[in-house]
This record gives sequence, structure tokens and C-alpha cells, in this order.
Amino acid sequence: MPPPSSRPAPLCARGRAVAGLLLAAMLAAAPAGAGRPRWAPPSGLGPYGVGHEIQTFSDPARADRALESEIWYPAAPGGIGAPTFYDFDFLGLGLLSEVASDGVPPSADNGFPLVVFSHGSGGVSWQSTFLMEALASHGFVVIAPNHAGNTFYDFFGNTDDPFEVVAFNRPLDVSFLIDAMLARSADPLDPLYRKVHPTRIGVAGHSFGGFTSVVVVTGYAALGVAPDPRVLAIAPIAPATSFIPDEELAAIDVPMFLLSGTLDTTTPIEPHTRRPWELASGRPAYRADVVGAGHLHFAAVCDIGGALAAFGVSDEAIEELIDGFLETCRPPALSPEEVKRIASTYLVAFFRRHLYGDGRHDGWLAESWFADHEPLIAYDRLDAGSPE
Repeated sequence: MPPPSSRPAPLCARGRAVAGLLLAAMLAAAPAGAGRPRWAPPSGLGPYGVGHEIQTFSDPARADRALESEIWYPAAPGGIGAPTFYDFDFLGLGLLSEVASDGVPPSADNGFPLVVFSHGSGGVSWQSTFLMEALASHGFVVIAPNHAGNTFYDFFGNTDDPFEVVAFNRPLDVSFLIDAMLARSADPLDPLYRKVHPTRIGVAGHSFGGFTSVVVVTGYAALGVAPDPRVLAIAPIAPATSFIPDEELAAIDVPMFLLSGTLDTTTPIEPHTRRPWELASGRPAYRADVVGAGHLHFAAVCDIGGALAAFGVSDEAIEELIDGFLETCRPPALSPEEVKRIASTYLVAFFRRHLYGDGRHDGWLAESWFADHEPLIAYDRLDAGSPE
């Protein structure tokens, strides 16, 4: 992979790079021990507590496009705050987190990598809370926007945008939020002051969010979207890639972890996973096909459905709201908890390896590990010099 400075950048990115260098200098002057990468195995929660907040950012370059976003951040273990409630905005229902807390102070450590998560089409910012919380506990600041015009609420409110508008806005949303989080980290009055490292940035996304994670790196020439050279690693989850031409998939030049399900009929492995796997030039590249997982296994739909069921909503009515709920969450479907474990373990290991440069996670990314420990995963990886 060429160094980030060698990748073509638009003029606006050069200005961001200057700001990034200033912030990097600030981080270098932080107190001794600040930003030291604490460590725990990726198979469980990490060494940090998890803080959570919601903030709406408005992009002046796009008519003040408003992006309500969830933010998770590393906190000191045992910090006092209110348990996070992920609100459905429906009959007062939601999910009460057992991990994240609102109002808890950030960790005293500085310089955490940033991961932006992009939800699926018709999804919501908190659709994969298990993954966001796991990443924050392992030392990442995570932000997940509601992509306005392409959310669950837009779908039911008949305010959803056409494909071309959504595909244009999504990667720009990601780049704008990177700007916003770096600005917060540079502001001495902000609680997240010095918390975000300016040159350690990754993107993950599910379904249409998987598309988003790819085109943030490659650009999307069909709609005039330029690549963002600050993104150094991506994790497309059950990605929708059939809209991306071969030459742009070949332009994926950063480490990539492709996570998919063999029973996915929405964005099936053939061709949505196979094409980026075969065409991407970035190394290392990792691929994990979860045997028996469907498209919705990678989102918290079973938790959402469970909350509705506890309120007295029938399975049939839940299926009307969440197409695919029954085949994902009821026997004989693969255990949703097992898929959550898989996604959290290996995406934590991936981002720790490629945003922290932490070699202690190499064992969890080795082919021999999967052969010995993960019978439900068909795993492959490509390193520099590997045969195509």
C-alpha cells in the first residue's frame, strides 16, 4: 500500500492534512502515557468503559444537511453515567445498553483512532450497537450517522431519496463527519479534546454502508465523488458493490476486511463480496464468509424485534416492520449472538492491527486460527506478494 501522502488528494484534503499535522503535534506534546494503547483480547470487551452521546452536525457545503449521529468513545472503567437508551422513536420503545453510558467522562488517554460506521439502506445509526460498543471498549472513537434521506424513518415517512442522491451523499457524509470529529478533537473546550488521532481513520459499513465504505476510498466517478485519502482501512459488511465498476474496486488500496454471510440473498456473496475480493489492490485483504448467516445477522434486528415482542407485538407484525426478521431471529436460523461475537472479535482485531499497528492481534487474523477455532467461517487472506 502506498503511503497516504502519495495518494491523490483534492485541494480541500490538503487543507485538512495541514490541520491534521497541527493536531498530531498537539498530541505529541500530551502528558506522558497519554494515548498509550491499552490491550485486551478482541474476543470480549476491551479495557475501556464506553461513553455515548448524540450530536447533530450540519454541513454548510450541502445546504446545511443535518446528520444526527451517535458517538461512542473510550471512557475510564467504572465511570458514572446514565445507561444508554437506543430510542426507536416508536411507542417509547428502545434498547437499554448493558455497556454504554451517557454523560460519562472520556478516558484520560488521548489520540484514539476514529472509525466511522455507515448503516444499511433504510437502517439507523445504532443498528449495530454491539460492534460500536466493542470498538469503543478497545480504544476507538466511533461515529455513526443517520444518513438523512435513507433511514428507517425516511422509509416509513415517505421521505426517502432516490438512489443517485443517496449514493452521492453517503461518502460525503463520512468525509464531513471526519472533519467534524477532528475539529472537536482540536477544540480545547470540547470534551473530546485531543481524543481523536488525525491520521488513524477507518470506515465500516453494512450493506449500502458497505458500498459507502468502499467509495470513500475509491471515489465514485459516476456521481463525481472524490476519494478521501485520510481513510486507511475499511470493513465492508455484507456490502452492496454491484453498482461499483471494476476499475474503482481495483482502486481499493488500503487494508480491507470483507465480512459476509453465505445465506445472504440481499447482497449475496456472488458477486457482491467476490468482486471486491478479487479486484482490490490493497494488502493485506481479509475475507470471512460466515456459514449460515443472512443479511440481517450483522445488525441488531433480533434485539429490536425482541423489544417489540416484549411489548406484545406479534412475530408476524414484526416481520412486516423488519423484512427478514423471522428467517434471521427464529429457529432454525444461526444464532444471532454467535454472529455478533464473530463480527466484534475480528473487526476489533482488524482495526487494532491496521489503525493502531498492534501486532498482538495478528494471531486472530491468521488462517491457522480460523482453521482451528472457527468452524462456521470460511476464511481467506491475501498479503503482499500473495497469488491473486
